[in-house]
Amino acid sequence: MTLPRDLWYNNPMMTNDLTAYRAEAYEFLLGGQIPMSTPAIARRLFGAHRHEMPETQVVVRALLQADPRFVETHDRCWTVLESPLMQKGLLEATYAVVDLETTGSVIGVDEIIEVGVYHVRRGRISRKMGTRVWTDRPIPPWVARLTGIHNDDIEGAPTFSDIAPKLLKLLDGHVFVAHDIRFDLPFLRWEFARRGLSLPGVTGLCTLQLSRHLWPELTSRSLADLASHFQIAHANPHRAADDAGATAGVLTAALRAAREQGLDHLGQLYSLGSRVDAASDEEQKLAARSAES
Repeated sequence: MTLPRDLWYNNPMMTNDLTAYRAEAYEFLLGGQIPMSTPAIARRLFGAHRHEMPETQVVVRALLQADPRFVETHDRCWTVLESPLMQKGLLEATYAVVDLETTGSVIGVDEIIEVGVYHVRRGRISRKMGTRVWTDRPIPPWVARLTGIHNDDIEGAPTFSDIAPKLLKLLDGHVFVAHDIRFDLPFLRWEFARRGLSLPGVTGLCTLQLSRHLWPELTSRSLADLASHFQIAHANPHRAADDAGATAGVLTAALRAAREQGLDHLGQLYSLGSRVDAASDEEQKLAARSAES
């Protein structure tokens, strides 16, 4: 990332040694149990009165992206390769694979109507949960057509508050996996927050992003098409438990493919995107040299 010249030369906070900022960020993340968000790191480096300023967050991202010791997770948080978490073996981690069905896609307005969670460890399903969730928000006709869940189907179902304690235990400390994590993780975080609860510490991993790096030759990376490609059972698409199960199958295939490429631990898995980009850049350079010769 290239920062505007006036940000570097005219902003008082940039007059300090950038190497010292990076070193402080490294020590901060190395000692943490989970990856941290960009605002949290900005708060540590620049103080509570500056951490929400857009320029401080631009600076943090630029500092960390320029150093290969730092790792960005799929939910846009940061840690370091040498952290205990990133050194954990791919088969040693516990992955909480999550899928949600909701009344729509607007966080703060729509609500969850079904949750599916699968635990994956050592390439096997170790635990699973699936439940409908009651809400007094009407289920729109298009959602009912897509999911097959109607208002009558959630009558008598537990509320999100009812299942929250069990969900907390299923997620706490594990790698949170979803097929397009940009939807499921923020939505679930909001459901906890509006009840005065905090989503436990998780590390975000997205099977959609993994599929782009591991199988670039595929023309479609939808969950249904990936399940079909890898012959993963997926009888009821757009139902939370079935989608979570299919995502768990895709994750297992992704971990197997990663290990076949010589990747052993989580840090290498998250660095896969930069490795692919670097390889692509090298291929372009070689192609350019060939064209010139």
